[in-house]
Amino acid sequence: MPNIFKRILRRDSPPTPLHSPQATQFEGSGIRSSSDIPDPITERRRSSKHWGPRAANYANRAARRSTDSRRQTSTSATSSPETTGKTRPAGLKDPLLILRRSVFASWINVLLVLVPVGIASHPAHFPDVAVFIINFFAIIPLAKLLGYATEQLALHLGDAVGGLLNATFGNAVELLVGILALVKGEIEIVQTSLVGSILSNLLLVGGCCFFFGGIKNNEQVFNSHAAQSYGSLLAMAILATLLPAAYNSLNAKDAELKSGTLTMSHVTAIFLLIIYIAYLFFQLKTHTNLFSAVPLEERREAARKPSDNEPNAEEESSGASNADCTRAASNEELMTQSPHDITIGVTPAHSQTAATSTAELVKNNADIVEETKEPVSEEAVLETKTEQAEKDNNADDEEDEEEVELTILASMALLAIVTGLTGVCAEFLVDSIDGLTDKWNLSPSFVGMVLLPIVGNAAEHVTAVTVAIRNKMDLAMGVAVGSSIQIALFVMPLLCILGWIIDKPMTIYFSPFTTVVLFVTVLLVNYIIGDGRTNWLEGLVLIIAYIIVGVAYFLYPKDMDTTSSSFGSSG
Repeated sequence: MPNIFKRILRRDSPPTPLHSPQATQFEGSGIRSSSDIPDPITERRRSSKHWGPRAANYANRAARRSTDSRRQTSTSATSSPETTGKTRPAGLKDPLLILRRSVFASWINVLLVLVPVGIASHPAHFPDVAVFIINFFAIIPLAKLLGYATEQLALHLGDAVGGLLNATFGNAVELLVGILALVKGEIEIVQTSLVGSILSNLLLVGGCCFFFGGIKNNEQVFNSHAAQSYGSLLAMAILATLLPAAYNSLNAKDAELKSGTLTMSHVTAIFLLIIYIAYLFFQLKTHTNLFSAVPLEERREAARKPSDNEPNAEEESSGASNADCTRAASNEELMTQSPHDITIGVTPAHSQTAATSTAELVKNNADIVEETKEPVSEEAVLETKTEQAEKDNNADDEEDEEEVELTILASMALLAIVTGLTGVCAEFLVDSIDGLTDKWNLSPSFVGMVLLPIVGNAAEHVTAVTVAIRNKMDLAMGVAVGSSIQIALFVMPLLCILGWIIDKPMTIYFSPFTTVVLFVTVLLVNYIIGDGRTNWLEGLVLIIAYIIVGVAYFLYPKDMDTTSSSFGSSG
């Protein structure tokens, strides 16, 4: 019986326009279909409802082939030498090319002109204030060059070795200044510079990232799993500093307390290094997925301000109204076909059955048109968004892709030269601290807590704020918080063990004031980064907290001992 109605519909119904809603129909329904090839992504949604499992599998395979071919075309287009513009790495045979690429790697390198002046200032017997200021600004571009050489070397040696190099040379300035000050017996400068680096990275660098990134973006998201790992490691470092402070509050003999504090510091330093090595292995080998960046679409969705969503809501409501009008017109046109007109030539015995079947056929036809109308519109928008997201991801990958500019030997040579220059400038800087504190009536705690960390972290400050403004908070968090973890779990215990070797009373015991500041700082930062979202207000809170800490150390009494440097009498 249905075949009779199919022939009647083909003979008596008026021709249907090619692109009308009625023209979109499935095979065997009696409604003519368009000659255009259906979009595989659209048909994949329809097939599971109307065509059955075999047709659905075919549509899925066609959609996958279409997507794979599009990705291959995009990859081949972006990876071709003509479009990438990659150049050959500079080797030792091209010293001028190495110099040009190194110097022009960042605008901070304009301060390199101060390096020879800073080196010559000490033999020329410049005033201590002038020596400090010149070498203060000369170390900033050297720190940037150290980071550049380390990154180039890491591109050749892989992630594991690259992570170890970044851990070693990422805070090379703090390490060199600490070693030189430790050899000269400046225990207070060493300890305050380490704590100052942690505070500077967490409060100043992190606060500037959140503040300036939040001004441009509504909210910024980052990997909450990585943030929780950072928070637990920082809490472990705080525990290592709290225990010696609590131990020294016991009512015991001074000699016994000093001996116990030194032993506790040495043992704790060994275990902190073990934890840091395990952290590198955890991040680079076993659980790399926990430190992956948040997808670009999610970052852009969080960064979109409320004012940007209003036009989209109006467009969606307008599109929904148009779709409703189209479906209503389609249903009205289909329902105007009378069953009596369609059943011409049918015997009276089957008239009632034919009318009922034809009415059901027309109703099903209207339902099919109504069902297929919405997925077509949604899929078209979805496909457009998907293609745009793929383009954005490709652009983001191209932007993040680091190009190898130096060979291995050239990177190692640049790293050795810059490390040597940094060591010379750092030595003159440390020698001029006493003259600076006497001339300007500053406490060594303020110099070590505020001024020296700014020198060592200036290049990282610029890098972190730049990537935060570009809505890459995972990278900014790795620079700001990751650098603090390196100081707390790598540089500080390493200097403690080095002092043990050269018989210097270097411990991880700080004064109660410094310990409280460090504890509250880590607690505040953990509260802010725990949810994986930030805004400009949270950044402002961190910046103001750093200013308050800086004022407190500026007013700190000059003659008071802020660290365990009093152990020097027993060492």
